[in-house]
Parts: sequence; C-alpha cells; structure tokens
Amino acid sequence: MDNSHNSNEANRDEETSPPVSPVSQSLNSKIASLIIYVVFELEKSITEFETLDFLRTHLVPQNVRFSSIMERNKKGVLRWKRVGIHLEDHIIVPTFPNGLTREHYDEMLREYISKIGCENFPEGKPLWEVHLVKYPSTKGACTMIFKFSHAIGDGYSFMRVFFKCCGRADKPSLPLTFPKMSLVKTQPQDHGNRVIGLGKKLLGLMGTCINTSYDIVETSLRVTCLEDPPSAIRYSYTSKKRELLRPFNVYSVTISLERVKQVRIKLGATVNDVIIGLLSYMIHLYTERKKKLMEPYGEEDGLLMMDSNGATNMTLCVMVNTRVFKGAKNLDDMIKAEAWGNRSSIAFAKLPSFPNDEQVNPLDFIITAKKNMDRKKNSLILPLLDPFLKTATRVLGQKVTNGVLYKSFKNSSTMISNLIGPKEQMAFMNHPVSNCYYIVSGIPQSTTFTSVTNNDKLMVVVTMEKEFIDSELFTSCMDEAFENIFQAAFGDNQDRDDNKIKNKSD
Repeated sequence: MDNSHNSNEANRDEETSPPVSPVSQSLNSKIASLIIYVVFELEKSITEFETLDFLRTHLVPQNVRFSSIMERNKKGVLRWKRVGIHLEDHIIVPTFPNGLTREHYDEMLREYISKIGCENFPEGKPLWEVHLVKYPSTKGACTMIFKFSHAIGDGYSFMRVFFKCCGRADKPSLPLTFPKMSLVKTQPQDHGNRVIGLGKKLLGLMGTCINTSYDIVETSLRVTCLEDPPSAIRYSYTSKKRELLRPFNVYSVTISLERVKQVRIKLGATVNDVIIGLLSYMIHLYTERKKKLMEPYGEEDGLLMMDSNGATNMTLCVMVNTRVFKGAKNLDDMIKAEAWGNRSSIAFAKLPSFPNDEQVNPLDFIITAKKNMDRKKNSLILPLLDPFLKTATRVLGQKVTNGVLYKSFKNSSTMISNLIGPKEQMAFMNHPVSNCYYIVSGIPQSTTFTSVTNNDKLMVVVTMEKEFIDSELFTSCMDEAFENIFQAAFGDNQDRDDNKIKNKSD
C-alpha cells in the first residue's frame, strides 16, 4: 500500500509540475547561460536573519521555480520539479580582510562580482543565490547581490518582487510610486477633414507594413547568417570557441534624470532615445581612440572594421518587455499584474555611427537614435515574433529557440536593457537603499549595458570583458560622453556637477 501510495504521489507531482518553456531551456544551456544580478547597496547593514525572512515571506512564495530544479520525466519532457529547499544554503557571506578602507572594499567587491559572474549554479539546487557582502563600500554599509538564472524569469519579474516588498525610505508606511507614463503609444485623433484623416491612416498603415516587412527580413538574417564585423567592442567569435561566463569589469555613471529629460524635450526624443544616443557616442569615442592605439600593430590586430565612409557597422540588441502588448497601459498595471516568467523579446537596432572623427556633434547620435527607434515602434515585428517562434519550435524542435537566442547575441555587437524604477528612495526591509542596479552575464558579447531610473536619478551600468575591453579607456570615454552631451545640449558648462552626479565602479 505504501509503495502504491508513493508511486501515485510521484505520478501526481510529475503531472502537475509545469514544463520548462523553450526559452527557459535555452537560457540555461550550453549555448547561453544568461544570469541576472540585482545589486542593492544599503545605507544600514542587514543581517542573515532579515535576509532569510525576506526569502521565506517574499521571494520563494512568488513562484514554484524558486523551489524547483529542471528535470526530465520518464517521457523525456523537461519540467520544473519541486525539491526540498534549505534557504540557508542559498545565502553566501564572503569573507574579506578586516580594517581596510572603503575604497579597498570597493575594489574587492568588484573582483567578487566578477568572480561569481564566472560561476554557474550548482546542480541539484534551484537556480538562484543571495550574496551578502557585509563590508562597507563608498556607497553603503553593506551590499546584497541577488543572482538569478534568467530561466526562472526576466529582470522585470525579479524587480517586481522587490518593488512590491520595498517601501519609501522617507515614509515607510506609504507604497512606492512610479512615473505616470504610457507604455503603449496612442494615436492622435484627427478632428479635421475626414478624407485627410483617412489618408493619414492609410499612409501610416503602409509605413507599418513596409517597416514590418523590413524587420522580418532583417531579423531572419540576423538570427541566421547576418553578423556584425569584429570591432573595438566586439570579439570575433568565429575565430575560436570561448567560454560564456568570463571575467568582467563593472562601471557605472549616475546622472540627474531631470537633466536627461531636458535633453529629451530639447530634441523631441524619449529617455530611451537619449540613453541609446549616449551609448552610441561613447562607443564612437572608444572606437576612435582604440584605433589610434592599435595603428602601430596594423589593421588586422586592430579588430576595427569600417564601411566605405569610415563609419562603424554595429547592431544593438534592445531588450523589450512584451507585457506592453498584453494590455498593460502603465507601470502600475505591470507591477500589479501576475505576469511572471520570460516576457521579454529582442529588437535589433543599428547603432548611430558617423565617419571616423572625434569632432562630431554628440546630439547627432541622439537624433539618429530617435529616428531608428521611431521606425522600430512603427513595426509589428515584436508582437509577431513570439507566436512565430513558438510555432517554429513546436514544428522543428528546441533547436530553433536555441539558434535564435544564441545568434541574436552572437551576431550583434552589444545589448541594452532598461528598467524604470520608483520616484522615491527605496527601503529594502526597512533599510534605505543608496543604489539599486542590475547587470547580466553568460552571453557571447564583450560589453553589455543596463540602466535604471530611481529617485530622480538615472544609473547606466556597463560590464566589460576583462581580456578584451580596455576598461580604463572605456570608462574615460563614458565619462567624457556624458559631459559632452550636456555641454552640447545646453551650450555651456553650467551645472556640470548636477549633470554628472557620480561616476563609480562597482
């Protein structure tokens, strides 16, 4: 009887265990091991007991995947199998030497993040960890690093957990509030001549069809054979096989969100356009200076490929939250929605580029980025991509998703992921947060960018592969790009200290 009962229980668990989606399978495989690191720099130290309380009451109950591992059943179907979980085993507290300065601990923290960025998750345990660094840095009393496999969910899924449990640092009893911005583009109504209004709609429909057709062809080529040439920021992955988890440096710049909005208004762009333009200009500066440094070694060692006009040919992977296509009109709707999982897609955008000269107008990069992104918005490629990929995977198998995901990153030069945070300073478990950001690792790219808006600040974070990217040159170009953009936008050096609140490495 007992054996029969246990067998029935096992069969029931197997039947009720949710299957692992094709995307989640690809995100935790040999072709990609995409890992998300959410970093909280706290003004007050937090204890292991408080961390356990958060895990027990807020994180683990959110989804079965936090207490499950991937395992194939008797039919060969990969499912999320629930296992016994000891939360204490998921908390890692590193030991550093005592009595060092905050600057020394900053350096040790950077090296520690790089170290855990090269380590995959141990087998037989759920795919997440918490690293509690109980040493003061220049920006906090301690640092919490949440390490999640992207197979569990996307960055928004994880940040939603934190946003829901965090309160305001100034008024803990009040919930966090988010910018009142629409996530779905609304079409203006034409109250004039109906014929003119109909003509505009037809032209708009034609433009959408043309853009969608172009994007379908471009995306099909990008995930199969169309590959960016090697450059100052892109390693030639065809030369030899490389590990996905490689040592990296992390650098960040924090600037006033209000000043970014002033640039946005001046150019009629969005904050996202400004960010992409900034990064494009920064990459342009780095490419030009890296080329000069490599000239004595010849063109082959320079790893710099230009077109006939001297401009670089680079493609940016833009991570897009597809929840906006499911009816969410603003950030509050998305926070309240129970939309867990990988609801992100990739849009390909050409990085603005100009002939090889440092003396260019930085604002031209933002204007060009706006034109490129406006065209992407007037396309149906993203709503069509997910159902197409699901259908192709059902017909042709898991190899389709694997190939699309891997080549999306491998054939592009870099990627960016953006997150809009609350307007107020957060408090995590009643501990005020001085900084909150996230980074990613485990993809075949040498640089990645993430950005977070919070408490009227914009933090842009870059990860740079240690063995390929000249981090000292890269970070100096990043600082200079931010300063030059504001100087070009406002015509003078006023409020430079407000423009660039803080540069730091983490």
